[in-house]
Amino acid sequence: MAYSGQQTNDNGYAIAGYTSSFGAGSTDFWLVKTDPYGNSEWNKTYGGKLQDEAYAVQQTNDNGYILAGSTNSFGAGFSDFWLIKTNSNGEAIWNKTYGGPRWDAANSVIETNDRGYIAAGGTNSFGSGYQDFWLVKTDQNGLMQWNNTYGGPYDDCAYAVQQTDDLGYIVCGYT
Repeated sequence: MAYSGQQTNDNGYAIAGYTSSFGAGSTDFWLVKTDPYGNSEWNKTYGGKLQDEAYAVQQTNDNGYILAGSTNSFGAGFSDFWLIKTNSNGEAIWNKTYGGPRWDAANSVIETNDRGYIAAGGTNSFGSGYQDFWLVKTDQNGLMQWNNTYGGPYDDCAYAVQQTDDLGYIVCGYT
């Protein structure tokens, strides 16, 4: 299943999602790099024995990739935000989980102007409702700098984040 794709600096494509055909567990993050014609150049899986799904990919300024999604294999709770930073060949440089005892999933990630990252998604572990928007800001090594929740008593979930010209963020989702 592919959830996210982007044209890369070499005019190829990076595609992220998950697979149950390869990897270590039930489902694993799957990153596929193609040439400009869609021919596979390489593909990598990341995950553990349980369900791990990538929902977003972005090529980073160093020509590597940042992936975001959810992991049931690692972290603090049932499901956590999972960020994986790779080099240009898809080899993992670092991976970090963020979350609490319940369900948390990152649906979007971008590299920020300060070379860190911001991920947006939903949290059932924190906030004021059943599920809230959750923004997690990290430095370039994935160390959390801050996080905020937004929402009311019912379901709220973020699906996209972008940095704005005033160095703030615009977050979109549903409530």
